[in-house]
Amino acid sequence: MTEIVTHTSGPAVGKSTTTGRLFVLELSGDRIHSMNPDGSNRRTIVTDCHLPDGIVVDAEAGHIYWTNMGIPNLDDGSIERADLDGGNRRVIVPQGVTHTPKQIHLDKGGGKLYWCDREGMRVMRANLDGSQAETLVETGRGDADRRDQTRWCVGITIEPQLGKIYWTQKGPTKGGLGRLCRANIDVPAARARRTAPISRCCSVSCPNPSISSSMWRTAFSIGPTAAILRAATPSIACRSTTPTRRRKF
Repeated sequence: MTEIVTHTSGPAVGKSTTTGRLFVLELSGDRIHSMNPDGSNRRTIVTDCHLPDGIVVDAEAGHIYWTNMGIPNLDDGSIERADLDGGNRRVIVPQGVTHTPKQIHLDKGGGKLYWCDREGMRVMRANLDGSQAETLVETGRGDADRRDQTRWCVGITIEPQLGKIYWTQKGPTKGGLGRLCRANIDVPAARARRTAPISRCCSVSCPNPSISSSMWRTAFSIGPTAAILRAATPSIACRSTTPTRRRKF
């Protein structure tokens, strides 16, 4: 999964240039790389991750946040933060708080991190320092539910202006049972563990909708689906269209 940070510099009066850095997770190598958008000047900035899966960039604060999904049957997932150059690395959501954290979304204005916990079958959030971690949506509990992959939460984004969270529930590989779901950002605590009254899902003809948060922002903020979602009545989560083929990360 990748994210792009851009900044502007002015080499001369009245002129400016825009450059950027691409941040790439290497799952099999447990590393994070930084490079120019054309792939040049590649640097390894973080090593010894624990199966990193999702990443977001806070360019203003100079931080990257990423999830370590860990080994599912060990329940050892975590979330870390570091500077853009990989320095000042620290664990902000330790093992035992979240089971298998996957894609992650930064709500800079709200001061929150949102992520999906796959085998934990949850949508979660915390403050940017990792404090006040909480479950917003729970799709199942226990080993029996965990074997049902339609309960696995993977991709996530939010729409602060509408006060909504959008996430994917995976389903079996090539099973055609993936779903897109929606809930209110401010979930009453008493209802957070009862998904049906607070969230709505629609089935899509997609074998494995584990898309990245950056792709979600494209799809829901500026893509052709946005008009459909924003025009939908409150009783409809979304109206399915033929999914665009996307790279799997």
